[in-house]
Amino acid sequence: MFTPFSRVLLIILSIVFSFYLYTKGEYVSVGITLFSSLLFIYGYYRYGTVYIAFNEIKKGRFDKAEKLISTIKNPAHLSKSHKSYYHYTLGYIFSNKQEWEKSYSEFNKALEIGLRTKNDTSIVLLNLANTSFEQKKIKEAKEFIAKTRTYNLKPMIASEVAKLEKEINAVAP
Repeated sequence: MFTPFSRVLLIILSIVFSFYLYTKGEYVSVGITLFSSLLFIYGYYRYGTVYIAFNEIKKGRFDKAEKLISTIKNPAHLSKSHKSYYHYTLGYIFSNKQEWEKSYSEFNKALEIGLRTKNDTSIVLLNLANTSFEQKKIKEAKEFIAKTRTYNLKPMIASEVAKLEKEINAVAP
């Protein structure tokens, strides 16, 4: 939830404040303050900037999302759910750039790891159908559409599924 800059700033402030508390003899407060700085460091490695980047995707700010997601140097350290949303976000970024192979790969990784909600899973399946369609893999796109339809779709997603299915059927023999 914090950008890397804000995390570093909070860590520095926590350490400086702990030194101040140390000079005042507040040893318990020093421990608590140093512990809070350790939590900021832990949060950086376990959660990164995935949540912020994902929210930027929702707002349509793909450049900002890409900049934020690129600050994660080792996604293997992310928690399982954050790792799946890391790949989910990258899939959207590559899809926006029309890099269909990379987008397909990232959406597949997100699906393999597992997403928190069925709604997000259906969105990933819809995006996989779209990337397959863009790559002229019509049969595979139809399979992803069929998988997407197995979920209880929200109206907006259902309309997107119907729209994509209509496009697929228009080019399919």
